Amino acid sequence: MKKTLTIIGCILWIAGLAAAITGMNLTGTAAQWLTVAGNIVFLIGLGIVGAMWLRRRKSEGESDKHNL
Repeated sequence: MKKTLTIIGCILWIAGLAAAITGMNLTGTAAQWLTVAGNIVFLIGLGIVGAMWLRRRKSEGESDKHNL
């Protein structure tokens, strides 16, 4: 489950970044919508990856305490 969430987060992160950059290079209202949607997807993906990183780091810290 953790690996699946990390992969989903990475895909959203990359797709959101690509959409935001593409939206910046277009003109009109479609560009604004694409930029906003790209930024939202980017932040959701970044949040998922960050949460998984924190969860992994916390579990590694707890296992180190038990090994002492």
